[in-house]
Amino acid sequence: MKDLGTLSFSKEVAETLGLESAIILELYKTNKIFNSRSIEDLMESVKIEAPFLSNAAIEESLQKLIKYKFININTNSSSSNYSIRLPTKSNFERIKIDNNWQPSKEAIEVLNMSDVSIEFFERKLIEFRLYWIERGQDRNNWNSTYIDYIRREWAKEKSSNKGLPFTINNEWVPSNDVFDILELSEISKDSASKYLREFILYWEENGSAFTTWNSKFIEHVKRRHLGDQNINNEENKKHSEPGKFTKDFAARKSDTSWASEINLD
Repeated sequence: MKDLGTLSFSKEVAETLGLESAIILELYKTNKIFNSRSIEDLMESVKIEAPFLSNAAIEESLQKLIKYKFININTNSSSSNYSIRLPTKSNFERIKIDNNWQPSKEAIEVLNMSDVSIEFFERKLIEFRLYWIERGQDRNNWNSTYIDYIRREWAKEKSSNKGLPFTINNEWVPSNDVFDILELSEISKDSASKYLREFILYWEENGSAFTTWNSKFIEHVKRRHLGDQNINNEENKKHSEPGKFTKDFAARKSDTSWASEINLD
């Protein structure tokens, strides 16, 4: 069997088109699969490089890669019938998102291959842009960030608890968006997490059911964090400011209690 050594591949392609497609695409990108005039010849090249893949899996994967233009068929070239679609230079530039940002055609294709409805991810686009405009971050992977966001939101949309109040339990954890929002208030994830146990314990004993646990946790963390800051400020104040006398000057002058502990024997 052929020694493949270490083979890496795109997680996004594997999740969307399947592991076999991701492996074949990586072999093609690294020039381990030779161009040919027919898909049959291309299949033979794949079999040599990846003998653990079945003929059916290879053919199905190649058809998907060609269909979604990860591999483009170039019928006008006599020397090369296939070419890999490479990212343009602009894909690597770090930019801030704005109100005109749109997901790429490839990102839309990835979402179309899932069960996410078009109306849903188009509606969520406005929320996505607004959130990241306010954060003002520079990134070069906005399409991947958008796909991940839509998948998380779609999972919430399809959750069996959607729209129904539920009681909290020990397995409950805040969503990642909660920590992102708290960071805007300069409260780190580590700082917020230390309040999670007491939050769950209180509401477990309370027994109330809500659909807004994330919002309640944000409020709880902000309140507790502010309280801890005030306590620390008061402690610092005690150590930094001179204390106040509890007696007036005349009473302090006549007070000889300080000498009662001095033994002159």
